[in-house]
Amino acid sequence: MNSFTHYGQFMKFTLPEPDQKDVCNLCDKEVGKDNLITGKNANICFECSDLAKQLADEKRKEMAFKQVRELGDFLESIEGGTSMYEIAEKIYDAGYRKVE
Repeated sequence: MNSFTHYGQFMKFTLPEPDQKDVCNLCDKEVGKDNLITGKNANICFECSDLAKQLADEKRKEMAFKQVRELGDFLESIEGGTSMYEIAEKIYDAGYRKVE
């Protein structure tokens, strides 16, 4: 709340509160309805949405790297002379599936 005096009279004024339908629930910025992804219980601005996607992509990349390393370790543990079909069967039994 702001206040000032005018001709010796004390005056107060308040700024209007933004419409909650125009505010991002993550960063609390008033960005307007056109710049929000609206859901049932939350509004997310494009900037926060882009950041969330970037973080999710990085997390997926980390998970994929870990799984590739685990698969590499698994393949190294298979004794020589094993056919490719036996290796494929072991990989399938271990839970690895082609994802499209």
